[in-house]
Amino acid sequence: MARILTVEQAAEKLQMSSKIVREYLRLGKLPGRKVGRAWRVLESDLEWYVGGYVTKPAAGQRVSAKGICADISRLSTEEFSRRKQAEIELEARHRSETDR
Repeated sequence: MARILTVEQAAEKLQMSSKIVREYLRLGKLPGRKVGRAWRVLESDLEWYVGGYVTKPAAGQRVSAKGICADISRLSTEEFSRRKQAEIELEARHRSETDR
């Protein structure tokens, strides 16, 4: 069984803030699951994410890889545009935080 990580543990491994990791999870950019009110990330999924999307995640898992959603066939054009805009804004905020 894969090790289950908290947001803080995943953020430490990615060398990112936990706030950014939560946002990536919320947007579906990073694979994870909500358990109650808390996010959890499988260590194997985190390795997949860091490794450049070498293998596919588990079936049915919502993931966005560089703006392309796994569930794109179910998205309207407006919903896809909204998600993509949110992703662009998040990356811009992340860049401005790291430039400080």
